[in-house]
Parts: sequence; C-alpha cells; structure tokens
Amino acid sequence: MRRYFLVSVLGLAAICGGVPKQTWAAPLAQATSAALPQSVQAVVNGLDAAASQKNLEAVLAFYDPEFKTGDGLTLDILRKQLPTFWQPYRDIRYRTTVNRWQQQGNDWILDVRTTIEGSGGTSDRPQILRGNLQATQVIRNGKILRQDITQENTTVTIGTTPPTVQFSLPQTVRPGEEFSLDAIVQEPVGNAILLGAASDQPINAQTYANPGSVKLELLSAGGIFKVGRAPQEPGNRWVSVALIRDTGMVLITQRLRVEKP
Repeated sequence: MRRYFLVSVLGLAAICGGVPKQTWAAPLAQATSAALPQSVQAVVNGLDAAASQKNLEAVLAFYDPEFKTGDGLTLDILRKQLPTFWQPYRDIRYRTTVNRWQQQGNDWILDVRTTIEGSGGTSDRPQILRGNLQATQVIRNGKILRQDITQENTTVTIGTTPPTVQFSLPQTVRPGEEFSLDAIVQEPVGNAILLGAASDQPINAQTYANPGSVKLELLSAGGIFKVGRAPQEPGNRWVSVALIRDTGMVLITQRLRVEKP
C-alpha cells in the first residue's frame, strides 16, 4: 500500500522545517484579524481560499520564488505533489487562524493554526480527511518566505465504518530517546480480521516526492503497540499507522520532532 496517507501536503503541513528556533526581539503580540495589517491578513486568507478551490497556480503565487525549507521542500515539489494530494477529495477546506504575530524589519512572523477538511470517495466508500497543524510562518513582500511546523497530524478514513482509533505518540523526543506508539481500536475486534502497519521515516525532499510503501500484517490484538528509539541526530520524522478491517480503514500520520534539550 503506497503511503499516500502521508498527506499533510500544502504549503501548510507540507511546508515544514527550514526555520531555526528564533529568539524573538519581544514577545509576540496577541493578534486579531483586525489588528493584523490587512495586506498580511490577505495573504493568509488568500492562500486558504486558493487551496480550498484546489487552484494550484493561485496557491503557488503566494510563495516566494526562493522558497525552500530545511527539509528540502521546494516549489517544484509542491507543484508536482499538490494535485495528487487534492485528487481524492471533491471538497476540501483550509482554515487558518493567526494566534500571534510580530514584525521584524520587512518580515511578518506569524504563529498560525491551520485545519484541513476534505471529503471524497463514493456513497458506499467515502473518504474523509482531517488535518491540523501549528506553524511559524514568515511573510515578506506579500510572499511566504519560509515556514516551520511545530505540530502536525493527519487522519484519513475510508469506508462506511472505519475503525475508531485512540492514537498516542509524543510530539517531541530527544536524540536517542526511547518512545512508545499506541494505536488502539476502540470497537471490539471479535472474530473479524484486522490488518495493520506502522512506519517511521525522515521528512526530506525524497520522502515528499516518493512517500514509499508499507507492508500490512494480520494483527493478533486490537491495535498496534510499538516501542521505538529516536535517531541520534535532530530532525523531523513522519510516524504513521494504518488499520484496516472489512468495513473501512483509518490512516494516521503525526510529525515527531527529534530535538536536543
């Protein structure tokens, strides 16, 4: 099964890394849409509208030509991958809220929260997308120059009654630290067949362009329970699980940040 569920892919969830931890000159002011300069708010609103309309060229127009993240994401990758991400959904909606903001010279630095909701599939096999992310976004001259995602999770359900899953994974771990992943199916499994898989991969240009595949296995318990160890080097990783039964499936991806204390 191709890992098409690693789909936090818009300039939003796909635009990650690239901004080192900032030392703010002053605490970010609490912002409202009225307090944020209209020209900056227009970028936020315009990107949401363009993405919700699945208008690729309009989305790309909001990014600086030199845009690139520390994870290796480029405008060229966005151009190629966004249509693939949008294709399963008849309707998709992006909503971004600016929680805090600050001006530093010509840059506007925003702390934002974005939700993504999509619906597609057929009446007997619906496909639903729900994504959430928090990020620090830098806007210069009306263009997004870079963005650093601090939290990110995406859930895709397919089928009439997909498994209800309680998912547990830390947001941040230290290099070399051991961590637990639990994905527990809430409904009784009984005699039903339950397939599942878990995977972990670094976030970089290669994984954006070629998400890879996972191997499903027959599960003897009602979920997936794993213990992993973070790599020794800091970075961002996608940790994903897939759980499938005869009436549907659920696909969950969360960003795991490996950071030095």
